[in-house]
Amino acid sequence: MSVGVMVELKVEEIASGIKKLNKKDREALLLLLSGEGKEIKKRLKEIETGKVKTLTRKELLNDVL
Repeated sequence: MSVGVMVELKVEEIASGIKKLNKKDREALLLLLSGEGKEIKKRLKEIETGKVKTLTRKELLNDVL
């Protein structure tokens, strides 16, 4: 059994809601809409669970500086 719901939103209301988001939330929304959100979410989970280790700033910039 499934239930259907119809929601009517005006573009102006959606735009207003997006404008009220902070920078971090707007970036997250952009990632979700671009399709890259799933990949980034997966990578973040790998970091949080310790499956992968991120580089330190020193390790990352070792050959640059």
